[in-house]
Amino acid sequence: MNKPIIFTDFDGTITTEDSISGAIMPYVDKKEFMEYAKKLEKGEITLSAVVRYAYDNRPAEWLDGMLKYIDTVKIRPGFEEFLDDMEKKGIPVVVISGGFRQFSERKLAPYMKKITALHAVEMNVDGDKLKVVSGYDDGNELLKKTDVMKLYDYDFAIGIGDSYTDKNMAQAVDRCFARDVLAAYLDKTGTPYTPYEDFYDVLKGIDEIIEEQK
Repeated sequence: MNKPIIFTDFDGTITTEDSISGAIMPYVDKKEFMEYAKKLEKGEITLSAVVRYAYDNRPAEWLDGMLKYIDTVKIRPGFEEFLDDMEKKGIPVVVISGGFRQFSERKLAPYMKKITALHAVEMNVDGDKLKVVSGYDDGNELLKKTDVMKLYDYDFAIGIGDSYTDKNMAQAVDRCFARDVLAAYLDKTGTPYTPYEDFYDVLKGIDEIIEEQK
């Protein structure tokens, strides 16, 4: 491959669970939150609107508890080995998260030297309130991943994702690794992808892609 790059999601992809939902659930009305989630599934509301409903203007004192929750979230097996192998192959790994920088940076701290860049939404503290800030919010996606992808120069893109936030990215890359909600969506649209459960699967798949490109 000539000038390859990897774009990977964070929540539910690098981590084994979606920290955006997990961090806020102890603080919000679960029934109301699930109603918003159902509307999102039906396309009646945007992802940007759901996240802003959950986090915007919430008490800043909630943040400490959220960060403690993040400390309990697990990294998907094989991630460190994946980063080591990409470093050896000279393939940059860019993390694009529709979640919050405070969450992803905290969890990825041991790996940041091997990650080319991290793009995420900012959660600022404005007085005693939390404020969601994103320079890539198009009204649909809180962080439009395809806009971030345009910042990079590459000839062959590989995407890794799992959920709603990765739909557009998955269709903009040359090859995609997908699971869970993203895989179901790509099945419906007839978009080809490689299924994975952990990063060992991704490593095997990338080796196969490299062989194909020779």
